[in-house]
Amino acid sequence: MIFPVVIVFLLQLTALDAFAWSEGTPVTPYGDFCPQCGKYGTCNTIMTNYDAEKALKDYYDRKELEVEIQDAGERFIKARIHDAQGIVDIIIFDRRTGRIRSIY
Repeated sequence: MIFPVVIVFLLQLTALDAFAWSEGTPVTPYGDFCPQCGKYGTCNTIMTNYDAEKALKDYYDRKELEVEIQDAGERFIKARIHDAQGIVDIIIFDRRTGRIRSIY
């Protein structure tokens, strides 16, 4: 009789951990875009690395978060987003379209 109760209790504990990420609003809403480009991927030209880093820092500065660039390729930039406690998101920024996507 105790064995089934223990199993149910353990399953409830693991289920709570599995869905903890879905609480609250995301740091980077799905499909968000850089304010320097228009909606729907309408940048006039591909941004330079400098412009893209500045755009990301401006975007997350409004949310009181810091940006740490991990990798800057020809088209995409991968960055970590931090608050005072640690990493809150990892994103990919498309320099051509201005789209910001969370990969965390």
